[in-house]
Amino acid sequence: MKNHWDTVIVGGGIIGHSISYHLSKAGADVCVLDKGTGGRRATGAAAGMLGVHTENRTPGLYHEFCVKSRDMYNELQTELYQCSGIDIQLTTNGMLQIALDEREAKELQEKQQSFPSLSWLDDREMKIRHPWVKSSGALWIREDGNVKPEKVAEAFKRGARSFGSTVKDGCFVIRIRKSGQGYEVTTNEGEIFAERIVVAAGADSGPWFRETGLPNPMVPVKGECFSIKPRNLLFQETYFSPSFYVVPKRDGSIVIGATSREGDGSESTSAGGIADLMDQVFRVFPALREEPLEKWWSGVRPGTSDGRPVIGEHPQEKGIFFATGHYRNGILLAPATGKLIQSLFEKGTFAKKYEGLFSPARFQIGGVYEHTR
Repeated sequence: MKNHWDTVIVGGGIIGHSISYHLSKAGADVCVLDKGTGGRRATGAAAGMLGVHTENRTPGLYHEFCVKSRDMYNELQTELYQCSGIDIQLTTNGMLQIALDEREAKELQEKQQSFPSLSWLDDREMKIRHPWVKSSGALWIREDGNVKPEKVAEAFKRGARSFGSTVKDGCFVIRIRKSGQGYEVTTNEGEIFAERIVVAAGADSGPWFRETGLPNPMVPVKGECFSIKPRNLLFQETYFSPSFYVVPKRDGSIVIGATSREGDGSESTSAGGIADLMDQVFRVFPALREEPLEKWWSGVRPGTSDGRPVIGEHPQEKGIFFATGHYRNGILLAPATGKLIQSLFEKGTFAKKYEGLFSPARFQIGGVYEHTR
């Protein structure tokens, strides 16, 4: 039985499978290890928003990375369908970042000055064009949209397999240690070996920072969501505010989220959390109150102590890479994260431009490891 690969990826969510897809497509021999069934945890809990501008107040390198990742989906939807047979359900109907009061309206108008491609709709225009929303105005973001996260993860997974990658579901990692020019990985199924390791285990990545001598920057943030299947109110645009988001899907359902409970790594969904979320949403979307409730769920987002993902090579342990900490932007950034890891392996121009933005070395101060929280 085979037990040696070029690259072993720890974690089978959308990030891990995107990396596997990009590496396998480029000819690498890859194995993905997931302790459960890939794409069922944070990936499956996500709404799938491609919210470039909701995550950036001003232009900059991070905004540019977000744009590149979002735009990669335009080609990926065809490419992944051809190699996996899965429709990732890319929707490009735009997004409205709504203001709930005059203070938020002022902030969004200032933001619009930084992004000339965005349009400001005042409260009068919103009443005409979006009469079911109670707001003080909104930014119209034409380019942003959403995908079906579990479909994307499965498409990456099947696509990578079509290029020869291996996936081991139900396989959890016990230990990683240096072995010659590579690494020995002890799992519940035995020992395997790899020249490179990529830790892409989402909120469970923390121990691997500690095990390799780095401070743990991971901050779990639980989010609770629910969905409805409306009979009457139908719309196509995604709505976003600091308190919640409303994301219509192709199947007619609407995904609504999410609470934000920092430091909570539990997977249960609380009645109070859903009740508070509903209260906030129904004040702004009163017509949704009478629509049929479909289901509710929760997921643990992989946040970090400084709010940015960790994508890059360990500063001392060469051959160990991290791709984690995407918080609520894992779906948006999955394509570019896969491309960045591939470029880091190949020492390409994409890596040279962005690696400093996400490097795990930033948690090292003056050559001495220090805790950031």
